[in-house]
Amino acid sequence: MRSEKRQNRLDLLEIVSKKARVKEGDEAVRRVLREIFRNKKISTKELSYITQLPVPVVAAIRKELENEELVARNGGAFLTKKGEEFVKEQLGLVYPHRIKGLQFQHEIFQVPGSFMPLLEKLKAYFCTRPKPLLWLDQTHGTPETALRRSLFMLEKGDVEGRRIIFLGDDDFTSISVALLQAAKEITVVDIDQRLLQAIGQISQKENLNITCVESDLRNPLPQHLRQKYDVVFTDPPYTIAGLALFISRGITALYRKGESIYLAFAHQPPKRMLAVQKTLSAMGLAIVEYIPRFNIYEGAEMLANTTFLAQLRTTEKMKPLVKGVFKNKFYTGEITLTVRTYQCQCNEKIKVGTTERFRTIEELKAKGCPNCERKKGFKLIKKEKLKETLARRLVLRDFEWADFPSILEFEREIAKKSFPKAPILDREYHRRKLESAMAKEPNGQKVALLDNEIIGWMWLRTERDRTINEKFGYIKTIIIKPEHRRNGFGRKLIESANQYFLSKGVHRVDLIVSATNYEAKTFFEEVGFRSEHSTMRKYLKEKSDGRIETN
Repeated sequence: MRSEKRQNRLDLLEIVSKKARVKEGDEAVRRVLREIFRNKKISTKELSYITQLPVPVVAAIRKELENEELVARNGGAFLTKKGEEFVKEQLGLVYPHRIKGLQFQHEIFQVPGSFMPLLEKLKAYFCTRPKPLLWLDQTHGTPETALRRSLFMLEKGDVEGRRIIFLGDDDFTSISVALLQAAKEITVVDIDQRLLQAIGQISQKENLNITCVESDLRNPLPQHLRQKYDVVFTDPPYTIAGLALFISRGITALYRKGESIYLAFAHQPPKRMLAVQKTLSAMGLAIVEYIPRFNIYEGAEMLANTTFLAQLRTTEKMKPLVKGVFKNKFYTGEITLTVRTYQCQCNEKIKVGTTERFRTIEELKAKGCPNCERKKGFKLIKKEKLKETLARRLVLRDFEWADFPSILEFEREIAKKSFPKAPILDREYHRRKLESAMAKEPNGQKVALLDNEIIGWMWLRTERDRTINEKFGYIKTIIIKPEHRRNGFGRKLIESANQYFLSKGVHRVDLIVSATNYEAKTFFEEVGFRSEHSTMRKYLKEKSDGRIETN
């Protein structure tokens, strides 16, 4: 339940935003108040420039704030005594001036002199960080990066009086933010108990009141963390699946539209960056600021030791792409599986990878050779991408009726996802449909096996477009078990479908995918499909006053 103070704050901000008819909501009102507080006296034009709000919007907000006796004007807008009390007590603003000398757009970060003591404290605490677990995509950011992040968030108005949640924090950014002594509440969610324990100990020593929650983000956020926070910070695994998962959980944690999500992510080539932007857009998020080479990491040569930072803002269209339990792979080591073979001085050959006994060479050195227990002198003799190996082991064959129990589960899963309100799960219904399809096209149903286990299913049909009298192929079903996805199997099924249709003289292939099945849409785009038609839908509801409402 919201506190009375939070209720009062939101009530007044909401009243002003509604009276001023501000589409940006009460967050725009907060931004205006904050800039007046920091600048002491400021013109409407300057306010517009700093807040990135149109001049008419700023003027309307200022007028309503004057009506509430929070702001007055005399050569510029300034806070009244009542306004000063409101921004300090209700909004939690504590930094009355802009921090001089901050340059976020430059690669080299010059720490303002007044924050040098904080940086020295961070350096001491950062030495206590547990060793990064590479299979969890952990890579330590520098103390300067943590401070730079916290000051950037402060300058953007997302620290003072804010409830902030960090989804993963092996960089200790939460500690840097907490040491600013301005946030209302800070929560860290992480799967690594070692990190949480270290953060908790520092929090207790410094009296920072950081709440640490151990949770695997594959699962939905715990109920008490949902729709509670003003700001999210995350540095997720650098995969599209990892991005979608962590940002989805962040959206679930946010209180309302207009809030900020701070995203640290690896630089991408243009095609891959487009996929990042599409993923964020599909969740109703706008990129309001993007700073390349913002974050610096220790020993992350694969990333050239640096990633970008983006400030995202939620809109009225915000929605998580991932809502329930996430069963797919998302860590880099899971998606780009690599197995390295090392040879010990005793001639023992040892495989190292996320699927092996030793997940990293560091772990092998720490535990020693399983044969002679040596902890050094290992020579890399072979490197192999497991995805390619697994894809070669996949076998495709025609459907047999002995496969039906497995295929039925695939079809039921698709029915639940495609028609969640009324899925058809009846066994006989699916049997009859399959019998009919096999009678018309007996070789159009393919089963995918890995080591004799059915892990995938594809249903192909040859159709005719009667409007233009064109023969085309239709992929009715293509599915891989979640635990086997991102191993190249889907691509192998698509290649098989291509060959099947070409053998029938078909050069056009169609399929239908739900707008909400973002992962599938992304995959189909990657293998060459493009959207040519879009089904648009709305629901009508007649209100008590006779007006028609749509959603």
